[in-house]
Amino acid sequence: MIANPARPGSRQRLIRLLILAILLGFTVRLVYIQAVQAEALAAEGVVSRTVHFDEPAQRGDILSSDGTILATDVPRYSIEANQNEVGLFEKKDDSGNVRYAKAEGAAELLAPVLGVDETTLRGTLTGSSPYVPLVPDASPSLWRKVSELGVRGIFGVLYYERSYPAGAVAGNVIGYPYLDGDDADHPTHFTGLELSQDDLLTGTPGQRDVEVGAGGEAIPGGQSTQTSAVRGCDVVLTLDSDLQWEAQNVIEDQVAQMGAESGLVVAIDVQSGEILAIADSGTVNSSEARRRGLGGSRAVQNIFEPGSTGKVVTMAMVLETGEATPTSTYSVPSTGTFGGQQFKDHDDHATANWTLNGILAQSSNIGTLIAAQNIPDQTRYDYLTKFGFGSATGVELPAENPGLVHVPGTQWWDGRTRNTVLFGQGVAVNGLQAAGVYQIVGNGGVAMSPHLIRSWRCPDGTSGATPVGQGTRVVSEETADQLVAMLESAVDDGTGGTAKITGYRVAGKTGTSEMMGKDGTAAYYVSSFIGLAPADNPRVAVAVIVNGAQTSSWGATVAAPVFKKVASFALQRLDVPPSTTEPTKIPTTW
Repeated sequence: MIANPARPGSRQRLIRLLILAILLGFTVRLVYIQAVQAEALAAEGVVSRTVHFDEPAQRGDILSSDGTILATDVPRYSIEANQNEVGLFEKKDDSGNVRYAKAEGAAELLAPVLGVDETTLRGTLTGSSPYVPLVPDASPSLWRKVSELGVRGIFGVLYYERSYPAGAVAGNVIGYPYLDGDDADHPTHFTGLELSQDDLLTGTPGQRDVEVGAGGEAIPGGQSTQTSAVRGCDVVLTLDSDLQWEAQNVIEDQVAQMGAESGLVVAIDVQSGEILAIADSGTVNSSEARRRGLGGSRAVQNIFEPGSTGKVVTMAMVLETGEATPTSTYSVPSTGTFGGQQFKDHDDHATANWTLNGILAQSSNIGTLIAAQNIPDQTRYDYLTKFGFGSATGVELPAENPGLVHVPGTQWWDGRTRNTVLFGQGVAVNGLQAAGVYQIVGNGGVAMSPHLIRSWRCPDGTSGATPVGQGTRVVSEETADQLVAMLESAVDDGTGGTAKITGYRVAGKTGTSEMMGKDGTAAYYVSSFIGLAPADNPRVAVAVIVNGAQTSSWGATVAAPVFKKVASFALQRLDVPPSTTEPTKIPTTW
């Protein structure tokens, strides 16, 4: 029905009906929202007001065997500003009047605390950016002072920074975090033990969801959920921090005095295989290294020909196979031909009447070749590999070089190599492998796996330790004892006299070899001394390798004095009593 314009009553009734219909529609919609959609809409509202925060996990500590913290996480804060929120900031005085407001008031409060220019800070806080960095690496105490000011729009984001309280001590094995393209602010890539033990050290991040108001503040009584971060596990090393420091300083001084390119020291507990020190000259300071490729342990990454220190393997082979005894006699010229190849001793000498013990004490290449000439090639190879040459030790460090041993029957095991391996040439080892040979000898012929990790403990109470085990027998105890006695003669009556330690019997061997350059010529000499102390009951094996010494090439001059200092310190740290017995003298001549 169409309303009659001439009848105003009809028009008014129509308007009232339309208004009533509209109100009824709103009422129905309101009832529907409150009765049907209320829960869903409320949830949507909470979601829109909820802010998610990630809580970083603290990385576990790395500690030395004596409890010194070598690596730890320290909390830091990135202080940031939301310019939009700062623009809404107000702070009243005791009378209720606005005393500080917006960017100007915020800068007035913050500048003295942050130690920056107020005018400059005011400009930084002014604008519409939701994120402006203020202090990227604030200490917890600084952030506490800032947060107590209550300036709206100023936030502190927690993160952890890796710290190395001992500086360069063991930096070559601890490693460090380094920068990469995707984490230029806070590096998360690691080297060294930081890398190999990353699964243990890394914690589990937490998270927090908080319902906030329009100003970004938490709503009292609002919804809030939190999953706390879990700290990583602590890792305890076998390294003794004081011995490590001593070894680093001694090898650093010797490299400088000898004008050498580099040097390293490895000290091993012969009974357990625990590495007590593994020191490089020029050790990286983990607190300062921030680029991949710095540092790393040359003791496992670099290889060299062991030279005469490797003769102990040949002597073990000769004794173990029954080819000779320490007192077997030989006439030894200074030069000789073996398999059509010419060889010579390091010094010219008249034909000498030496025992097997004298051959080792005088470090005679020719005597060693004569004593081992009847040993088949495969046996020579087998003893090299039994003593660990050519196989990685498995130590908990990345990038270990397994060394090099040629296989009989291949083109590389030729008429010369089959003989040079008898006096430590034509094979290559890393420093830890070289020390491991003497660990076997000092431990009665039993090889113990060298390791740097003693134990670990986690926040949930779980813990573990590296199993030491019974080791692997390489040679008989009788052969090992004979070798120790012969090595003691090498110190007392041979080339290793500079390694003697007052009050302790010492067994060891000098070595000199050449490192070849890319053009096939000698690049520099590798001078070494590896020994055991005390010889009457070996506790520690110490290997010293110095590359490219300019003042001398002899291990007795370049490396043995370092052994003396480091081994002396190690014996004190291990509370090893002085020797109380005299060595059994084995003839060196006949």
